[in-house]
Amino acid sequence: YSPEMNSLNNVQPCLKKNFPCASNGQYRSSLHINCGDKEAIVNGVKYEGDTTPKGASMLYLSPDSNWAFSSTGNFMDDNINDDNYIASDTSKLTMPNSKLYAKARLSPLSLTYYGLCMHNGSYTVKLHFAEIIFTNDRTYRSLGKRKFNVFIQGRMVLEDFDIEQSAGGAGKLVIKTFTAYVTNHTLKIQFYWAGRGTTGIPYRGFYGPLISAISVTPSMSFFTHYF
Repeated sequence: YSPEMNSLNNVQPCLKKNFPCASNGQYRSSLHINCGDKEAIVNGVKYEGDTTPKGASMLYLSPDSNWAFSSTGNFMDDNINDDNYIASDTSKLTMPNSKLYAKARLSPLSLTYYGLCMHNGSYTVKLHFAEIIFTNDRTYRSLGKRKFNVFIQGRMVLEDFDIEQSAGGAGKLVIKTFTAYVTNHTLKIQFYWAGRGTTGIPYRGFYGPLISAISVTPSMSFFTHYF
């Protein structure tokens, strides 16, 4: 961030200090993202699509400018020029609402989602996970271990999180629920690989955070506004 950016009209709001919104009418009190996949309707709720294939050192802003994500890092030792930052199911999912878990967004180092133009107040954040790269069978693919940390508003809420262990197996969903407080109209959710877990199973370069979907809803009816 540079102070000069706030005075430039042609700079995206998400690059300015505190992510200012274009108008009061843009503020929202919920956010639903189907990470790594197209738009989906689940239980009457629309999860916005998140299908941009890029991921190395980039910032993506949603079409309505109400959320964004940044991703950093390249997968190590995979001998691939164009890394894949979207995972597709290899474990034959059978759970309800599988459309939220059939694909997921990956990152080799840090993946951060921003809820922009949020009303200030208290929110319930649900993080949807399913390990869709490793398997439950007795093949080499079942030996992988994915571990990463999760931060919400800068506070660590999960350390060395293992999706498969938490869900009771690969291809099973697990939803982690947290309370977050928004005070400057921005919600920050970061997934960070701290070097733990395997890095070469089933192939070299398979590691780092994986997220299937994000759901954010108000946890109380009253919001304090700072317009």
